[in-house]
Amino acid sequence: MMSKTQEIKKIYDLWVNEIYDSQITKKLVAMTEKEILDGFCGELDFGTAGMRGIMGLGSNRMNEITVTRLASAVCSYLKENFENPSIVIGFDTRNNSKRFSRIFARVATSNGVKVYLFKNFCPTPVLSYSITNLKTSMGIMITASHNNKIYNGIKVSDQFGIQVSGQLQKTLSEKYEKANGISEYNKTYNIKLIKAKNLAYVGKEMSKKFIEYKQFTDNDSNLKIVYTPLNGTGRYCVTKLLKKNGFNVYIPKSQKKASGEFLTCPYPNPEFEEAFNEAKKLARKVDADIIIATDPDADRLGAMIKTKDGYYKLSGNEVGYIFLEKKASQNTNENAFAVSSVVTSPLALDISKANNVKMHRALTGFKNLGKVMFENINNVGKDAYVLCYEESCGYILRDDMFDKDGIFATLELCELAHNLKQQGKTVGDYLDDIYKKYGYLYNINTSITFEGNDATQKMNSAVEGIRNNKPTTLAGEDIVKVIDYEHDNTGLDKQNFIEFSSNNITAIVRPSGTEPKLKFYIFAKSENMETSKQIAEKVYEQLKEQLQG
Repeated sequence: MMSKTQEIKKIYDLWVNEIYDSQITKKLVAMTEKEILDGFCGELDFGTAGMRGIMGLGSNRMNEITVTRLASAVCSYLKENFENPSIVIGFDTRNNSKRFSRIFARVATSNGVKVYLFKNFCPTPVLSYSITNLKTSMGIMITASHNNKIYNGIKVSDQFGIQVSGQLQKTLSEKYEKANGISEYNKTYNIKLIKAKNLAYVGKEMSKKFIEYKQFTDNDSNLKIVYTPLNGTGRYCVTKLLKKNGFNVYIPKSQKKASGEFLTCPYPNPEFEEAFNEAKKLARKVDADIIIATDPDADRLGAMIKTKDGYYKLSGNEVGYIFLEKKASQNTNENAFAVSSVVTSPLALDISKANNVKMHRALTGFKNLGKVMFENINNVGKDAYVLCYEESCGYILRDDMFDKDGIFATLELCELAHNLKQQGKTVGDYLDDIYKKYGYLYNINTSITFEGNDATQKMNSAVEGIRNNKPTTLAGEDIVKVIDYEHDNTGLDKQNFIEFSSNNITAIVRPSGTEPKLKFYIFAKSENMETSKQIAEKVYEQLKEQLQG
């Protein structure tokens, strides 16, 4: 029986001996022992939001072979299920994203699949929109979203622009496991895309169509906006959309240009305040009213607002409260509905209920949220749609697409900020009114990262530890409800996380689907925000102590 190291060496030798591309072979031969062990210690999974991993050589990395392998799997599915299969392929500003998009396109065109290929990088929302606009069978986006620069990935969406899930995800995963990336790469790596008859390029005309969805009525705003695309794809669409609607937009010079290095923002995630460091410097200089950041593929939005004490970072939930209160109070349809995830703040339920809006809860991820939104729009119509959002800075403000969109979320937030400024108010005032109306709920969204080749196993073991030794109180309050989404009958697909609730507190422990992180979602409500904060922090410390044994 071979040891793990011997198994890894066998796979590595196969790559060295069987890959025809001499450039890849040279890099393989030059790999260190550690790089070989890390790169070939397993295989990338096709799971949540497609496939994502560290870039480099090996079966456990994002590279030419693993991209080809997934492309082969997708083509196999398309040819079996569509008479005239087609895909649209987009990519973000990350290192290797354009190269991976061309590899995917080579495999697809060689397999008889019609390909619409973006000439230049594009936001994920534009890619999602282009699927239904071009009426393709599927959409492919080369991106690692908000991860740092060493990562890349591939998001796969169905013909409706919804991230694949359920049986389709399972089918593609099975096909990926069976696909031979090396042999397919050997057949296609020398093919010139320019000669492909079933290839059409997509230019900026798609982005221009995308931003025509909504026109803001007031074209003379004195609202000052600092916007950063974090060196990603959002600059063109966001600035064009804001400027054509009369807004003043300032962009930090260091984060304006497309770059996969993210030099001034190593972790380009607008969920975190560190991502706003450059934007805050500019905001103070120009006295901006609001700061907006979108992640590299522009499907997430983060925001900071000016207050008397400086710039305040809105949480993903707080932006959701603001959108939900605004949209729900305006929608009088008897079938009005919204969609949020099971880890989104309970305050969203209170806002919906008070405005006669039915809140549908879905499992985390827009593959689930988008599906629920799609089903309900088909059932009760677009006029009933209010909002679809998740606490991790994902929002859908349009009713004609089913994946998160930081671009139109930016316009919606700026439009509200403008209207409030005309009344002598701020977004902060609007948020304060929400808390006064529905209660002072403080939430902590944080995570613990696990490291090493067994990081995922450690993460899952930590969840099992809490499952097998459940707390009976939260910050001294008796727990009155426990929901185990892995084992209980919730009406949703099984997923490995647990929710604990007392009368005023909810705590959720969930492993990430894309990274070895254990996530904590803690919500506490009391008579004021400071007390709520203290309670939430106490609950977090309690759960951390339990994890550490």
